Amino acid sequence: MRCPECKHNQKYRDGTRCGKCGYQFVLIKKKGDGLSDFALRQIIQRLSDGGQQTFTVTQLALAICRSWRQKKGALVGCGVVTMAVALLIGLAQHVFLGLVVFMILSAIIVAGWWRRGRLPFHKARGLVDRYHQAHPITALADGQAFRQQATPIDLESPQYAPERILVVERDDLVDMLVRNRFHLTHKTAVVSRSGYPERVFAACREFLRNHPDTPVQVLHDASLPGFGLTAQLAADPKWEFARQRLVDLGFSRVALDNGSSLPWLPADGSRHEGTFSANAAKMLRTGRRVPVDYIGPKPLLNLLGAAVVGGALLLTPEMANAVEAGVEIDYG
Repeated sequence: MRCPECKHNQKYRDGTRCGKCGYQFVLIKKKGDGLSDFALRQIIQRLSDGGQQTFTVTQLALAICRSWRQKKGALVGCGVVTMAVALLIGLAQHVFLGLVVFMILSAIIVAGWWRRGRLPFHKARGLVDRYHQAHPITALADGQAFRQQATPIDLESPQYAPERILVVERDDLVDMLVRNRFHLTHKTAVVSRSGYPERVFAACREFLRNHPDTPVQVLHDASLPGFGLTAQLAADPKWEFARQRLVDLGFSRVALDNGSSLPWLPADGSRHEGTFSANAAKMLRTGRRVPVDYIGPKPLLNLLGAAVVGGALLLTPEMANAVEAGVEIDYG
């Protein structure tokens, strides 16, 4: 185990507290975690751009899943090379032995490729929760950042002066966007469907009363409930003040039909595994969803910045494939 604080290499038999700096290890690969504290710290640093960006737990858990997937891909690649060498040796010296080795390695490789399609999101989320309890992740947006702030906010102030209102599905998305200063950079008031933060929600209601032509854009996951979110808000008495201004920003069904393999998660609260799939129709029928924050904070902010101006969230194949490229992770 490599200590993420002092880089000391700690042997497992020497305990789970670093013998050099006292750091308490949380994740133990030998116990089935599949990830070390050192590797998770690397993922956090990369995802936050060296501490410059805030991210959601969904973004972090998916980044962990992708690192596992890349590792499986590397193992499969080694298996292909080994299989080729074994086949050549077998054919040159013993045909039957070569065929047996070929069949065994083929089965292993097929199983490896099948497992690469799995998305153990629930396991990754559990690892994040355990680590966060022991070593709070300051860059993690959890939907609590503005829970206690009761000071009224004046959207008429030149400091804000929003050109639009953005409604997102989850409270943690509000924290991620606001803590990354999206609201100031793109002159956008950000609030969740539940009305979080309350002071911003109240200010939006007053602002629309004075500026009724302000667009209210709705951002949602790619899911059947998400596709109906705009209609749900229009029928909600709490959102009656914005009913005539609601505009669906995406994802749309059309945006999913580009053949890209996307991370599909089960319904919220489900302990089932997710999957990487390009079959959007099948995934939607089974109740799965692609979270709008399936990509990291920096590309999401760029994509969303263009969307609020252009009026639609465009999912390009390049954007979808970019998240699969990643970088090599040192697993400590």
